[in-house]
Amino acid sequence: MLQLHAAGQHEHVIAAIEAALIHGQAQPWMYETLALSMQITGRPKDEVERVLLSRVDFTAADVDSMLYSAAYLTRFGGETLALRLYRQASRLAPTRHEPYVMGLKLALKQKDYDTVGWAAAGIITSAWTGNHKQLHREAEDAALEAEQKLRQAGKTEQADKLKTAMAAARVRDLVVRLTWAGVGDLDVVVEEPPGTICSFDNPQSRGGGVLMHDGYGPTQDNCYEEYACPRGVPGNYRLRIKHVWGNIVGRRAQLVVIRYQGTERETVRKYPIVFDRREKVIRLALKQGRRTELAPARRRDNGAKLSQRVPRRRSLLQMTGRLNPDSRLAGQRFGASRQQLGRAGNVGFRPVISVLSEGVTNNAMAVVSGDRRYVRITTTPAFTALTDVFTFSFVNNGGNPTGNPGVGGNGGNGN
Repeated sequence: MLQLHAAGQHEHVIAAIEAALIHGQAQPWMYETLALSMQITGRPKDEVERVLLSRVDFTAADVDSMLYSAAYLTRFGGETLALRLYRQASRLAPTRHEPYVMGLKLALKQKDYDTVGWAAAGIITSAWTGNHKQLHREAEDAALEAEQKLRQAGKTEQADKLKTAMAAARVRDLVVRLTWAGVGDLDVVVEEPPGTICSFDNPQSRGGGVLMHDGYGPTQDNCYEEYACPRGVPGNYRLRIKHVWGNIVGRRAQLVVIRYQGTERETVRKYPIVFDRREKVIRLALKQGRRTELAPARRRDNGAKLSQRVPRRRSLLQMTGRLNPDSRLAGQRFGASRQQLGRAGNVGFRPVISVLSEGVTNNAMAVVSGDRRYVRITTTPAFTALTDVFTFSFVNNGGNPTGNPGVGGNGGNGN
């Protein structure tokens, strides 16, 4: 196929692939190659689209394949069919945001305002990636523009329907925001009723919770943690607020809890948090959560790319606990890391290679006077000699329980 394609024999490529399909030797890549060759030869647009849709049929209900085929359809000019695939993919996997994001672009291009409403509402509901604020803002702007266009065209009923869908998408069953001031960091870990946990390490839980923001000092605008649960499981939530490092002004923070945000039952409560110990526990009740089942497990390969979060820029002083009033926490963290490395079977010792000078060295510094009449020279001679060398084995510290080479054990003297 590559040789035929390089030689420009696209009709032969089409014939060979069609023969393979007829004899039951179909492979996913064949449909893509066939569609590309058909486009090059000027085949009708509907035939090219039919080939790409056949690829979707070949891979059954694979959402990734549908998104891939929809992207190919867009490339070949089949925006309408691509939108259909995006909507179908959203029905198969309603928690994935890719169909809505890609569908919104096509809907705006085609000025399909009904589809704009579907895509914008889906983004507000399901898009919680690292750039979710930008995606939500673009969705809000697109929905507002679509509503205005519909009203200008006299389609009031469709405009009202779009507005209602967007209002429903903005509803949040539970929102928690913790704010503080100072050169320090607080972490919020939320234990949800079904046993799921939402935290910095797991920013999106199967219980519906999302860690919207993880902040730290000293910048005041960044000193807040925000957790949201658009569709929460009814029950009791347990918030663990940890003082990670640094100094918090007044050792106090403020916790704002919003229940049923965006509805007539919305309530806002504020709680002062006093850090008289390292960790504070707050219990919250959500009686009318709308989630009835756990969300699908997130895919590691996709989530790692789509949910990239900015790493915490903590200095070495902060990580070693020097800015932490209780440095034992940092020691525990490093101890846990060492244990994990040991379980993983990593190298226990890393040799550090240094170069030792032997003999006579002389460093000199010259200072010229302002009138350039005198030169003052300061010399620093050094005489270095290696008197003896001890061998040392890195296996079990050379059999030395004290860990000091040359003292006890067989590894200290090389015997």
